[in-house]
Amino acid sequence: MPIIIEQILQVIGALIVGAAIGYEREIKNKPAGFFTFTLVCVGSCLIAILQKNIVNDASEQILANPLLADVLKVDQGRIVAQVVSGIGFLGAGTIIHNRGNVKGITTAAMLWLVSGLGLMIGTGGVNNYIIAAVTAAIILPISFVTRKLGDNLARHRKVRRIRVIFKDAYEKQLFDNLASQGAVIRKTYLLNKSVQDNVHLKESIIYFSIATNRTFEDVLNQISMQDYVIEISEA
Repeated sequence: MPIIIEQILQVIGALIVGAAIGYEREIKNKPAGFFTFTLVCVGSCLIAILQKNIVNDASEQILANPLLADVLKVDQGRIVAQVVSGIGFLGAGTIIHNRGNVKGITTAAMLWLVSGLGLMIGTGGVNNYIIAAVTAAIILPISFVTRKLGDNLARHRKVRRIRVIFKDAYEKQLFDNLASQGAVIRKTYLLNKSVQDNVHLKESIIYFSIATNRTFEDVLNQISMQDYVIEISEA
């Protein structure tokens, strides 16, 4: 196969691998998505091809003129090494630190991985192609599975907040009702106490997460139907 055809196929292969992994990031609404991953993988492939072409050109010149052997010195890994270290700056840009929460580390790691895949494809060789293909085939299913698990965990861990006015004497029934629907109470905050028609009322903010498949709206509707609840709304 002519080398130019092989290199064009390498670029196309890098585009497909980068796009596939980037699509997975895109549907998760991550800082770097489809286009970013495609560019990183293709760019890494092009740099690897550039490195090979430089080495091949130097080798051809030395073969044509052996006297140049002491003059032309080409490091086969120098340009590629800059990709490995330089991709860290792009990865750092995807990491967001906000109020003690760090987000984007997985996306940064995926960028680093996809740059490696691009370099392997661009460097060429049957073994490299096989390893790159197997790696992509393993990473993509794992990533989709972790997306499903992550969505479930995020939904269960998400803390919702409601403001509720209820009859003070029925406070236990209120919390028992929430618990029966899978609500895990995180904390409560008393806003006000009052008396209406000789009935003691309490106004509170309740923080809770839902550990079952019930939706927040289902829980809210169920609580609102209780006789001892005067008013309820999302806070």
